[in-house]
Formats: sequence, structure tokens, C-alpha cells
Amino acid sequence: MRKLLYVMLLVVPVLVFADVGIGSAAEDAEFEFILPSVVAVELDNPNITWDFNAIGPAVNPNNPEFPPADVSDFPLYYEPSSPSARPYQTVDYLVMFAAADVDWRLSVIGDGNPNPACGITIDEIEYAANPPAAWTAFGTVAAEIASGTGVTGGWASLEQNYRVEIDGDEVNGGANSTCTITYTIQTL
Repeated sequence: MRKLLYVMLLVVPVLVFADVGIGSAAEDAEFEFILPSVVAVELDNPNITWDFNAIGPAVNPNNPEFPPADVSDFPLYYEPSSPSARPYQTVDYLVMFAAADVDWRLSVIGDGNPNPACGITIDEIEYAANPPAAWTAFGTVAAEIASGTGVTGGWASLEQNYRVEIDGDEVNGGANSTCTITYTIQTL
């Protein structure tokens, strides 16, 4: 009986502790990344000004004298007085985390004629990429100025110049005339 007791004292610990030992174990953790498409647009000069009290070649070599010496010179095109040098606007835009086949578009639109009315209409205000290759009139219908597919690979930039046509029928409405130009980037 003692032998049986000794054998049991030896066998029971082996059975109980046999699965316990030093070793290794592993378990996987899954990481999930939820990346929404991101589009953004930023302007470096939100306020563009034509101050005809301080406009002309002395301020900006791209501008004719104001007022012109001969009214038969109309129409004349004037670039902004502020900022004072080209490019007058840098449009930074970004498309991030978009699928490789997602199309995007950067567009610009005017909200209408300057208010209060001063004789300048929205289509007499023009923009062009820097350096100007072709001038395009602003309008109340969105115009595409850049487009692509997939991501932009970081921030991209588009330099814009502006000019306004003065044809001699402008008036001083008693207050500064303003209009809003909106740059929009969107995925399609």
C-alpha cells in the first residue's frame, strides 16, 4: 500500500503539472485603418484689391496709366494694386486617401457682379495661371482650373493672376464695390 501511495504521489503531480511548462504562445491583433477621402483648398491672399487711387505703372508695371490720357484707349486692363506683384494668388489644394481611380476637380466661380453696382461686371474680371497664357473671364458658372485622378501626393499649388477690364462706363457708387470668388475642390 505504501508503494501504491508513493506511485500515486509521483504520478498525480506529473498529470497535474504536465501541461504547465516554459514555452511560447502567440495571438494576432488585427489593425484596421479607416481613411476617409480628404480634399482641401487654401488661398494665400483672401483679399484682392483694385485701388484706382494708387494704380498705374508706377505701382505695377503691368498696369497702364490711370486715368488714361486718351479715352480712345479704352478698354484697358488693370491688375490688382494689392497684392502688388504676380502671382496675386496661390491656390493650394490637396486630395488625400482617395482611391486610385477617383477623379477630382478644382473649380472657380464668381457670385455675381460687384456690389454695389459700379459698372464692372463679373465677366470683366479675368484670371490666368502664372505666367498668363490665356485670360479667362470669371462667371457665375463653375469653371474647371485643375483636375486629376487619385491623390495629389501632398499639397499642390496653382498660381493665379487677375485683371479687370475698364471701359470708361464705371461709376462711384459711394461705397467700395466687392464680389466673392470661390475656389472649390471636390471628388467626382
